[in-house]
Amino acid sequence: MSLTATTHRSIAFRINRSDPTGIPLLMRIDRWDARSDGPLTEAALQEKLKRLGYDPLPRSLPSGVIVSARTHHRPRADAVIAGLLRVTIDGESAILTAGDIVFIPSGAMRRVQPVGDAPVLCIEAVRLA
Repeated sequence: MSLTATTHRSIAFRINRSDPTGIPLLMRIDRWDARSDGPLTEAALQEKLKRLGYDPLPRSLPSGVIVSARTHHRPRADAVIAGLLRVTIDGESAILTAGDIVFIPSGAMRRVQPVGDAPVLCIEAVRLA
């Protein structure tokens, strides 16, 4: 995993696949910024996802569970409310913490797994058409 861009709010990691034009894709992770986003709450994170054009669905993942790798035909986003979540997209992994949102392009292979002994409260979101 190579760090290719960073700001106080967003990070992008190169992933091992390209779009149809051959341009490498990036794993985009947005970080919660209390200065511009306000206090981190489940409702605020859901509202942010809605503003970004996603339909959010909160869920809880118990520690130790590994969600099998899946490919989805629509872009998705995973956001963490509490806990640590390892997200693997096309073989590249990142660990998300509270307030992080990762964006998954359509057709990418995605797997999620809680890290540590605590359950993870997260939001799965599908890009609206």
